[in-house]
Amino acid sequence: MRAARRFLLALAIALAAGPAAAEDTVRIAVSVRNVVLMPYYFAKDKGYFEREGLRAEIIQIRSNLQVAGVASGELDFMSGVGTAIEAARKGAPLKVLAVLYRAPLFSLVGGAAIKSARDLEGRKVGVSRIGSESHSAALWMLAHAGADAKKVTFIQTGSTIVSMIGLQQGSLDGSVLSPPFSGDMAVQGFKILAKTGDGLESPFNGMATSQERLRARAERVRKSLKALLASFRRIKQDRAGSIEYIRQSFKVGERIAENSYNEIREVMLEDMIMPEERLKKALDGAYTRGEGERGAALGDVVDYSILRSLR
Repeated sequence: MRAARRFLLALAIALAAGPAAAEDTVRIAVSVRNVVLMPYYFAKDKGYFEREGLRAEIIQIRSNLQVAGVASGELDFMSGVGTAIEAARKGAPLKVLAVLYRAPLFSLVGGAAIKSARDLEGRKVGVSRIGSESHSAALWMLAHAGADAKKVTFIQTGSTIVSMIGLQQGSLDGSVLSPPFSGDMAVQGFKILAKTGDGLESPFNGMATSQERLRARAERVRKSLKALLASFRRIKQDRAGSIEYIRQSFKVGERIAENSYNEIREVMLEDMIMPEERLKKALDGAYTRGEGERGAALGDVVDYSILRSLR
């Protein structure tokens, strides 16, 4: 079974990545191409990785396969820091090196018949995967809005795009979406029922790698972080240029591009570092586990040392 899973993982990465990577190529795993993960795409498209002598391959792959790929060395980095933290708590040899956002960027979007989050009780809500960050966000948003999540049927769609299409076609009554999809649906007349950014604070997206990569390829890790940090800072500073990049790169209108930028800019951290006291509070909270278990030691899952050396 493990051998079969390794084979499938290697095949998925190979199909996504294309030809075999050169020594200076870094493989970065993301779950979907969206505005939330814009710092990676911006860094690649604007040449920030190239300035560090790196060739970046951004590979779309499910979050559970991201963990396996980074831990095995098939992938260099994964963007889902929430997933990485959970995996590290369970013994996976991973370290979070940077955090992009102080809060998840998910919206709970309802169909035509849904007026509030409570109306989703007894109905179907799309999430990318049970146990994923979008599922955890759904649980939080429903509870925050006074709805009973136990009365909601969660449908595992596999991706944000499929969740959006299901909502458009009426096979789903609600879906958990991120920018630009959430903004696009709002423009189409669908109702934004709740947002995680309205009250939840938890590390969301960034850069995680394996302990082995951190030990054996420290310089390449440093260069990768430097490229991402330069991209991140540029996005924060250049509002007009970033909105135009969103419009062109994600093929959306000016209004959706501007709203998407506003959403991510509001929760962007300073230099990709979530203050340790806030990070520890989030790690100890109920959002990421929902089981009331004691949180892991911060040093076991996060290492800001390389990032701090770049400030």
